[in-house]
Amino acid sequence: MIDIILKVHFLSRNIIKDHVKVLKFHGCPKRFFSRWTKLLGWKNYRVTKTTAVCSNHFKYGAPFSVDPHPTLYLRGYSTKTSTASKRRPPLKRRSEGLPPVPSKSRKMTLKGKCKALKPENVLLINGHDYTLDEVCNCNQLTCIRCARATVNDLQERIRQMESTLHQTDKQLEEARATIQKFEMSSSKNYFSISDVSASDNLIKMYTGLPSYALFQWVLNEVKPHAINMKYYRGYNHSCSDKQYQVCGHERPGQTRILSLEDELFLTLMKLRLNLNQQDLAVRFNISQTTVSRIISTWIPFLAHELEHLIYWPTREQISKYYPSCFQSYEGCVRCIIDCTEIKIQRPSLAVSNNHVYSQYKSSPTLKVLVGITPGGTISFLSKPVGGSASDKEMVKITNLIDLLEEGDILLADQGFNIQELLLQRQVKLIIPPFTRTTSSTNQFTEGENSKTKLVANSRIHVERAIGRLKEFMLLQGPIALNMIDMMEAALTVCAVIVNLQPVLVPLHS
Repeated sequence: MIDIILKVHFLSRNIIKDHVKVLKFHGCPKRFFSRWTKLLGWKNYRVTKTTAVCSNHFKYGAPFSVDPHPTLYLRGYSTKTSTASKRRPPLKRRSEGLPPVPSKSRKMTLKGKCKALKPENVLLINGHDYTLDEVCNCNQLTCIRCARATVNDLQERIRQMESTLHQTDKQLEEARATIQKFEMSSSKNYFSISDVSASDNLIKMYTGLPSYALFQWVLNEVKPHAINMKYYRGYNHSCSDKQYQVCGHERPGQTRILSLEDELFLTLMKLRLNLNQQDLAVRFNISQTTVSRIISTWIPFLAHELEHLIYWPTREQISKYYPSCFQSYEGCVRCIIDCTEIKIQRPSLAVSNNHVYSQYKSSPTLKVLVGITPGGTISFLSKPVGGSASDKEMVKITNLIDLLEEGDILLADQGFNIQELLLQRQVKLIIPPFTRTTSSTNQFTEGENSKTKLVANSRIHVERAIGRLKEFMLLQGPIALNMIDMMEAALTVCAVIVNLQPVLVPLHS
């Protein structure tokens, strides 16, 4: 099928309409093949990638986005309206028997490397010449095939330049973000971690961590998930994952007012110093609502990301650091346990008050069971329950007994009278002896006195670990009732920070 329109006649003989400045031939985009085929309306003809139409048939002399299709003179046009020069009359023949002599202009042919057109490959329709497309490298200004190759090359270069421009725009946005960050840091008027990072003593006072290097380590542990963290805005708006979190995309929306480093710093300051939210809002130059949202988001997030730092070690791991104060026991001291209580505000309901009221503290409290290894690391932390629960009940409602193995030794206080619970696990319980009530005197014997001192010297370390926990002023209470649901996560974060502090029990004491 003949598919390409080619200019065969001389430029002086082409018809150029008034709305055309320069006569050119335009190819058809692939998506418009069927449309152009209907517009041309030629019998048994289909537009292909090699089809080209001259400028006269386009409304604006060329295909534009507003009118990309040929719509003019599709059934031919009269030469009366043509602006081209008139054709010279043919020369008279010298004699009747001689063939006509063409003028010099008719002797002109297509020059260069263009191949000669074969008569069978040319079709004249409405004053146009159509022929098959052929490869040409003549580089002549009048060659359509060479012009088309130039156009394709220019289009490819335009696409490359657009790609380069897109990359440049992206780099420009990154540079602007960096500049904005430096401008904010240079003109900041709020309290920040950078103000105390040079002093380890200040870092410990504000966060509980021993050094700024350890603070950076904690930040790097949680940063991969903190980047796409969704802030708490109520249960109904925060209970499900967002699409960008599932797909691992960057968090959309406005940029954070504070950096991740300062948000972590603010959260640890709340745990360590229990500062009022309004005080924190003034220190960090943000609204009180933003402070509440950061704390409500970061405390459960830190507990979820760092809870693996509170783990139950194996016997082999305990034996690698086994202080001398425990070597007098026959067997492996696996855990030292004790309970601690945190005061809370008094509930308005009598039933709730009875559940949390502690006879020992004479006030409503939350009670937590804490277990440490012989080295002083917190290895067990129960969920907080009402202060009315006894020490024995605390052991029953937790899974502590399931973690113990046959032959282990458990150190506890006098209130943990749980021998019958440990009997089936064949775990030995060591507690200080009770005061004697059957003798005429309540004094201990010499053996009982020695055992009491031995157990006290070993068991005192769990009190020291709980003391480190109580250095976080949030755990000193009283806890507001609207924060009780966060106390389990807050206890976990505080216990993790205690485990990151220096060793509690020396090897030789």
